[in-house]
Amino acid sequence: MAGAALRRRLHDLTGHTLHQRLHRLAYTGIACGLLLAVGLIAMNFPVFLDAYDQWGFQIKCGTGYASDLSQAAAAAGQHDYVDKCETALLVRRMWTIPLIAVSGLVVLAVTVASAITSARESLVPHRDTA
Repeated sequence: MAGAALRRRLHDLTGHTLHQRLHRLAYTGIACGLLLAVGLIAMNFPVFLDAYDQWGFQIKCGTGYASDLSQAAAAAGQHDYVDKCETALLVRRMWTIPLIAVSGLVVLAVTVASAITSARESLVPHRDTA
């Protein structure tokens, strides 16, 4: 009788720890999924310089996905706006690409870990038949 009670108590303890681990996995996956979305959306926003062309439009360099240096090349002035655009695009990509890569890898790891954990978890609760 004491052995059955001890096994039940140990099962309750490990089950509680397993649920805490699943909650942490879920919260980590949600947070990294949000960071992944932020990185992808930030790559989509246009990159502008703090300079204006001869017609008064702010110089657009493109997005994090593709560069569009035609306005920077056509802008007249003593500054080399093409180099500034390339630098601005590089800065955008320097923080968004690692954010996307790391958060994507963590989301993948969380998905695999939760799939493995749910495959190991029994659908039928343990019964003490002794």
